[in-house]
Order: sequence, then structure tokens, then C-alpha cells
Amino acid sequence: METLFREFKLALRQIRQSPGFAIATVLTLTVCIGATTAIFTLVNDVLLRPLPYDHSSQLVVINERVAEFTGPHPELPVNANHFTVWQKYSHSFQSMALMDEASMPLGTGEHPLQLSVLRSTPEIFAVLRSVPMLGRTFTAVENQPGHQRVIILTYDLWRNTFQADAHILGRTVTLNGFPYTVIGVMPRSFHFPRVTSLSSSGTLRPKQPEAIVPSALPSSELQVEMGNFNYFCLARLNIDTSLAQANAELNAMQNTIARNLPAGEQATLSTVLTPFQEAMIGENRIPLLLLLGGVLGMLLIGCANVLNHSIVRTVSRRRNLAIQTALGARRMDLIFTSMRETVVLAIMGGALGIVLAILMMIAMRAELPADLAFRGSIQIDWMSACFALLLSAVAMVIGGLIPAWISTSGNPQAGLREDMHLSGESRNGKRIRSILVGVQTAASVALVLMASLLAVSVMRLLSVDRGYDSDHALAAMINLPANAYPKRPDRIVFYRRALDAISVLPGIQAAGVVSVLPLSGDAWGDTARLPNDGRPLAQMQTENFRWVSPGYLEAIHLPLVAGRTFTSEDEGKNFAVISELAAHTLWPGKNAIGQEFFRGDPDPEEKSFTVIGVVGNARTITLAQQDPMMIYVPYWYRAGAIAGLVVRVHGDPRMAIGALSKSIWSIDPAISIPTVQTFERHAVESIDTMRFEMDLLALFSACAVLLAGLGMYSVVSYSVLQRKKEISLRMALGAAPNAIYMLVLLRGMTPVVIGTITGVGLSFLCGKILRSVLFQASPYNPVMALGAAGILLAIGTGVCLLAARCAITKNLLTELRSE
Repeated sequence: METLFREFKLALRQIRQSPGFAIATVLTLTVCIGATTAIFTLVNDVLLRPLPYDHSSQLVVINERVAEFTGPHPELPVNANHFTVWQKYSHSFQSMALMDEASMPLGTGEHPLQLSVLRSTPEIFAVLRSVPMLGRTFTAVENQPGHQRVIILTYDLWRNTFQADAHILGRTVTLNGFPYTVIGVMPRSFHFPRVTSLSSSGTLRPKQPEAIVPSALPSSELQVEMGNFNYFCLARLNIDTSLAQANAELNAMQNTIARNLPAGEQATLSTVLTPFQEAMIGENRIPLLLLLGGVLGMLLIGCANVLNHSIVRTVSRRRNLAIQTALGARRMDLIFTSMRETVVLAIMGGALGIVLAILMMIAMRAELPADLAFRGSIQIDWMSACFALLLSAVAMVIGGLIPAWISTSGNPQAGLREDMHLSGESRNGKRIRSILVGVQTAASVALVLMASLLAVSVMRLLSVDRGYDSDHALAAMINLPANAYPKRPDRIVFYRRALDAISVLPGIQAAGVVSVLPLSGDAWGDTARLPNDGRPLAQMQTENFRWVSPGYLEAIHLPLVAGRTFTSEDEGKNFAVISELAAHTLWPGKNAIGQEFFRGDPDPEEKSFTVIGVVGNARTITLAQQDPMMIYVPYWYRAGAIAGLVVRVHGDPRMAIGALSKSIWSIDPAISIPTVQTFERHAVESIDTMRFEMDLLALFSACAVLLAGLGMYSVVSYSVLQRKKEISLRMALGAAPNAIYMLVLLRGMTPVVIGTITGVGLSFLCGKILRSVLFQASPYNPVMALGAAGILLAIGTGVCLLAARCAITKNLLTELRSE
């Protein structure tokens, strides 16, 4: 211990003698280790670490396929009737649960809390093997319609809203306007991902479920073989059953169901089983791996910098090491002596890196998209800390052991015979440092190019022609309590009164409600059946339906191509407004105005819809792709309890946010509006995962370029320092300054140019991977590649010129007299 303390004191003395080197090394290691640890924590949490459920590898998500269905959803959520068949006859699963998600107001009176609620069958707790921390789960009897309503709270809701009330069990809370009895509180470790299905789309700023209630599936859905496909299905496999075996069993049952379908509803049914974690990751795997690759590239640049600086330090101590060898020092002693300073710096950099990683995780949690936060709050755990320690050990080896080994491998007598002011770096040392500069440049070019391509994709995505005008518009979600508004006429009256109150506000141009806000997905897929079309329902084209109020199409400035839109005088009539794509598909070569169609199942009591208008095609489901066929029906046909509100105003829409909320609450203070924001903000949040990844990659690219620039300057300035006598002699013999600049540029820019070409080549090799995350941007764009290369070449040129200028401005006589 005493020896270690003495070596530590000697290392601190060395650090105090060269504070610039110490500060640069510690800062480089802090930034690289901190950023890499933070991103490793994120990637490990999303991609690598098993889900926090017992034997989570047995959990699978079940989706359905209908071969005859065409449209935007090749895989569908689950039909309730099919689920009951699987549950009754399947032998491959221990248990399976059916669920969906809904937004409901919690509380009564002024400004209720907006809650994300998971509605599930009781088997959810057996599937997840999770039990409440307090209380119990709900029973099959409580899952029946009409039974006493019960609710189970998540830990965060219990702590934040109910102040961790230990006597919460048995307490009655008001949810969706109905009294619910609290029967349980889930443990703190329990987190359930957002349920993504057609029935739960369309929310603004979606959140993870905060409470669980029985689903109470209606008998109308349980009894219809080809009814709605609305539910998220999660199941637990038997221990000895593979995914393929379970899928084969379900497909056999699907064939049986298909054979027994009534006439006119024939379809080819199948299932798709996906591991739960893979389903939660979705399309985020490649972007996260690119992000991890980017931060590892920055780490590589940082390690190259540390190695460059360490080589310079070791070369400057070469004569001292030779003297120690001549006095009898062993090689391992010399290596240990050379490494002690680097070890201390690596420990300091690693410790500060963990602190930086914690701070980065705090900042990332505030911006983490819901698609990546399905475990709850991400924390720096023991694995992340071990990863940071591993990086510190790597830094010790790279920055200490390698230079020390190289410096002690030479002939000590040669080191003693060297005159220090004439000695220079060996050819191998120069080659190693040039290679390191090339590696730094290549990694920096690749990072800059990836960040630039992603930034261009985001900008093009936000600026793509949406088919409508979202400027000067506000967006909000209205959630009506089901108890206060149980029937459609009640909801119609509220929406009408709310729109009337909003329309008289100063500066309001237009206002309307819609079943799903634009860019929030979709929730209603159905078929448009033409008169005398005798095909089975499954063979008909699938369209996207939305119910809207008069004024909605005007509020988003969706252009009218033909006919007209809805007005209040149309109330009670089955009119429809369709997109151009729907008009051309359903009635090719004909005028769609005045044409009729039926919705969904052939029902003799179902009235036909008459087309009164055709609007332009738009991007209202996502920004990345144009809508499929879209059909707008009036809100008096199907007004739901949840609606999106769009309001167009004169001037700055943010000035109307407060007045908009007050107008809604003046009609019913029990209505909760979770978020009112500008439509542009809503559009930006619709691609929040892509923006999050772009922001991080841009940050790492900037740090990489800075570190690469510092590394270039270190190498070039040291090279100039080694040749200062030669430069002074050349100038004394009449060499012009331009010749000196060219000399330094040729030597300094050679590895930079090679590294730049290599970096562009590496980026092009990864083009197929990059293509999957880009929007209207080619990974082989020569302009972008030249731009990224130009940045590094400009930095390298500036560094070389700066180093050459420093050499030229020195006193030539002083340099020559020291010879």
C-alpha cells in the first residue's frame, strides 16, 4: 500500500509538471467514456437486456393476417372471437391475454388528470408473472360487463397522484366518469410498454399505461367470427414449445375458423408470432446500432488522441529511460514507471465519465421517445459502470502500455548516445502517428456524413408536401367521460357546443374535431362496398375511415378537388368526402360526386353513403408515406368519446392556447385536455425517435470533429517541432514562407487525405444499412460525401497552416545558435 501511495504521489507530480497534457487527456477520456457509457446503457436497455419479467423469452406477441386484405396493415391486431378459440383449444401456451389501451379522465371537478389505461383480460398477470405490491389482481367475474368496476394502479401513479397512500385499497376513484374501486398497486419495478394497435392509435404524446382495468369484452365482438381486429395479444409459451410449433398450432386453428366462416365472409386466416422484446424494438434496432457505432467511432478518435499524446510524452523521456536502463532498471519497472501517469489520468477520466454518463442519462430521459422507453426510466446500472471501467482499462492500455512498451524496446545505448536537441522520432513512430491521424479522419468523416444524411432526412420529412397546411393551427385531444356522455347524441351535442364556443374567440378562422389527429396513426380500417358487388368482404379493398365535424377539413386546409365539404345543414345525412386516391380506385374514369357505397359488412339496415366531395391526397397517418384511400364521414354518424381538435387562427397560434382550454372547460369542467400545442410541434413530435437519434449523432459528430482537429494539430505541431532546425536552416538559406507552408502541408495532409477517402468509402459500404433509416436521401449522395470530406480537409489544412505559421514566426537566430 505504501508503494502504491508513493507511485500515486509521483504520478501527481508528473501531472503537475505538464498540466496541459493532463487536462487534455482527462477531458478527452471524460467525453468519450461518458458518451459511450450513456449510449451503451440505452442500447443495452432496449436491445440486449431481457425484459423485466420472469422468463421473458417465453413471451410472444400474436398478430393476425388476412391474405385477402390489402392496404396499409399487412399484419392486424387480434380478433376477440379468434382469441377465445385459441384460449380454449391451444396447448402451446401457458396463458394468453387480450388487451388494448385507452385515454381516460381520472377524477371529477376542475381539470381531471388524463390517464393512460390498459384494459386487459385477467390473464395478463399470469402471462407476465407479476403480482401487485399491495392488494390483488382482478378476477374473471370482474371482467364481465356490468360487474363492479375495479382498478389496479401503477407504482408511479400511486406515489405521484395518491401520495403513496398505504390505505388506498378499497378507496373509490372516478375514472371515465364511473366509480372504480382500487384493488391493487403494482410494484415499482413493474412497467408495461405502450400497447400499439389500431384501437389505441391517435393519441397526443402517448404515455405508458398508468393503470390497469378489466377489459369487459362486449358479447357482440366475442360472437362475430370476422368482426373487428382491435386487440393486442400477449401470450406465454410452454417451456418445451418453440415459436414455430406454437405458430403452426394457431394456424391450424385459423384454418378451422376460416372453413366455418359464413357465406360472403370467406377469408384466408393465419397468425404471426413475434418475441415480445423484438416487437417492442420494432424498427428501432438499426438506428440504435448506428448510434452505438457512431459513439464507438468517437471513442476510437479519443483513444487515438490519447495514444498520440502519450507517444509524444514517451519520446521526450527516451533519454531518461535509457539512463535508468543503464543503471540496472528492469524493463517491467520502466513500463510501470511510464504507465503510472496514464493510469491515474485514466482513472480520473473514467470516474468523470461515469458522472457525465449519469448527467447525459438525466437529459436523455427528458427527451426519450415513448418507443424507446418501454422499460420505464433508464438508469446507469452495474453493467454500465463495469462498461465504463472496461473503457478506462482500454484507455490505460492504449495510452500507457503501448507507448511504454515501444519506448523500452529499443537499444538503451543508442538512447544514451543521442544528443537530445538533435534526436528525432523514429520512422516507425512517425508511421504510427500518421496512421492514427488517418483513423481519426476516417471515423470523423463517416460520423459527419451519417449525421448529415440523418439531418437532411429529418428536414425533408418535416418539409415534405403533406397535402394540407398546418401553419397557424393548434392541436389537442378531447376526452369525454363515458359516464357523462354514454351515447352518440350526447357527444355530438358537446362537440357542437365546444366548436361554437371556440369559433367566436378572437382570431379563429376555423375549428373542427376528428377521430384521429393527423400524424397520430389511424384507428379505423374498413371496406367501401359498392352496390351490386357480390365479392366476399375479405376480398374488397381496405380504406381508412375518419369521422370529422364540419369545419375540420377547412381547419387543416385540405384542398377541395370537387364537390363540397360537410355543413351543419347536412346533419343526419349519410354523406362522405373521399380522397382523390379513393375516388380513382373505387370509380376509375368516373365522376365520384353523387356515387354511393356501403361501409363494411353487408347489412340490410345499413344506409349507403353518398359522396359529396373529393379532397386532395395527404399525409395524415405518418409523414413518411402518403395516405392510402381515405374516407371522411360526418361526426353525427360515429362520434366517439375521444376526438382530436384542430383550430386555425390568425397570427401566432400559441397566443390562443389559454383561451382554447378555457372555452372547453366553460362547457364542462370535467373535460380534461392533456396537451394543447401548435400543429407544427405535434408534427415534430410525430418523428421524435428519429429526431432524438439525429440530435445525439450530431452531438457525437461535433465532438469527433473537435477531437480529430486536436489530434491533427498535436501530430503536425510535434512534427514541425522535430524539424524546427531544418526549417530554420531552410529559411536562413533563403527559402520563402510559402515553401515552408507547402512542406508542412504535404507532410501533414497526406494521412488526412487518405483518412478522408477511407471514411467516405466506409460510409458507402454501409449504404444499405443507412438506406433503411433515411427519407428521400441517398446514402451514396456525392454532394453530401464531398461536404463531409471538405469539413475534415478544411480542418486539416487549417491545422497545418497554423503549425507552419508558428514555426515561421520563431526567432531564426535563436534556433540556429542553439544548434
